[in-house]
Amino acid sequence: MSADVRPATDDDVDAVVDLFRQYLRFYDQEVPDAEARAYLTARRDAGDSVLLVAEADGGLVGFAQSYPTWSSVSLSRSWVLNDLFVTPAARGTGAARALVQDTCRRAKEDGAIRVSLATAWDNVAAQGLYESEGFVRDQHFHHYMYVTGA
Repeated sequence: MSADVRPATDDDVDAVVDLFRQYLRFYDQEVPDAEARAYLTARRDAGDSVLLVAEADGGLVGFAQSYPTWSSVSLSRSWVLNDLFVTPAARGTGAARALVQDTCRRAKEDGAIRVSLATAWDNVAAQGLYESEGFVRDQHFHHYMYVTGA
């Protein structure tokens, strides 16, 4: 199975919403279909994110969502690869790698100096993929978050 990566279109909305909800379930988040659809559509339509899909054998098998942003320290464009998901049946086929590679290519074309991401400590398969694509673990910064409860 070889996956082709391309930007998501209006025709992909139902399939992407399904993939997005599977991704959220992986992180123990259950979101109603309408909320997932509204979120994805709003991000794409506002130009907040770059939403890519992986297509194989006539159907969508994965997606990646990145958020272009800026780095004050480097005075440069930067992208955050925030969401990456491939269906269990398509794992190991190169679909995730194709999504990562296309994301990095698009970020470079956009003038970004880096693509950053975070993954779970125990997601060893994803870590192996990212490292094999040239991503390195941050050795200079600790990353923190403040949960507002909103």
